[in-house]
Amino acid sequence: MVAAFVLLTAGCAHKPVFDTWRLTGPLLVPPGVAGADTAVRSFATNIVPGKGSCAAESPMLQLRKKRLWLAVDRAALEQQKQAGWLSNWTLQAEQHGCIAAGEGVRLGHLIVESVPLESQAAFRLLHPNDVQSGYVELGPENRLEVRSPVRGPSDAPIAQSSTTTMKNGQLTVDLKPTEALAGFEIAWYGLAANSGRPGYRFVPLSADRTTRAGVEHLAAPAVNYLQFPAQSAYYRLFYKTDDNGVTAIVISGATRDDLDRRTKSAATAAACDLCVVLPKRVGVNPFLVVTVNEKELTVPLGATVRTAVQAAGQPIDGVLPTLAVWRMYAGQLRPVEFPREGSSIFDLKLNGGERLSW
Repeated sequence: MVAAFVLLTAGCAHKPVFDTWRLTGPLLVPPGVAGADTAVRSFATNIVPGKGSCAAESPMLQLRKKRLWLAVDRAALEQQKQAGWLSNWTLQAEQHGCIAAGEGVRLGHLIVESVPLESQAAFRLLHPNDVQSGYVELGPENRLEVRSPVRGPSDAPIAQSSTTTMKNGQLTVDLKPTEALAGFEIAWYGLAANSGRPGYRFVPLSADRTTRAGVEHLAAPAVNYLQFPAQSAYYRLFYKTDDNGVTAIVISGATRDDLDRRTKSAATAAACDLCVVLPKRVGVNPFLVVTVNEKELTVPLGATVRTAVQAAGQPIDGVLPTLAVWRMYAGQLRPVEFPREGSSIFDLKLNGGERLSW
């Protein structure tokens, strides 16, 4: 638990208040934080309280006069090495009724935006996207790429055999095609916020179909594989390994608690009523989306500023003098100040939603 968190009041009244992120050595100092030496902060939040107790979350989170107060100790956060530890902790806070359902994601971001942290540590705390864990948490910062075969007029099987493998978090489908295979389609999906209730829904964004006739750009895929019941609101991409290779399953839940329970049962259960099991011939891969020079760009999970610059086709050399980076803070983009000498900015871990330009 979080007994190591100590409730202390931080700050010095005479220190300047900054409205930008500042990269100081390996530490990323958030807006509103005086400097990289800030170790502990305590403040009232606008997180909506639940109807239960915060005893299990105290002293990090306490209810005072119907407001939730947060005490963040940087050293205690840095000691947590498990991927997604903070997301799991805020999920438990929802389960206990300390915070209202759906507030956990916002609370997690508020915590890592409260004290200076290395960007790698902040990403690790928020994202249980460890390949060894078997699943990837999906949110509005993600894009899903779905690759599927296109059948021709023949009713014959499209492949004599197929294998599905996973390496470095990417699912690869190898087909030995027959004449019935006319081509393939690459579709992209995003996650949009639900209207009037917590959570998200999948939205088809685009599709490119490649056949012998060429490439056709479509507004939506021919087959929407990611259709879920109306109560679905939270999602995980789960990779299940068996004797036939790897099966990709997108698990949904009405709440984060519900999603967590369904994820745990998916490893052994044969069926899931709020799941989409992708056919073996279909590959699905998660990405982060960032904006580079006013254009959306997808990058792998765990990408850095260096990854995004290179994905845009730009050599690292020569970018630094004009590079500008904006990062989300409290739901809004704020600029990142960084030293123009050295290359520390290129190692900044991306959470998704960043904006880069040069």
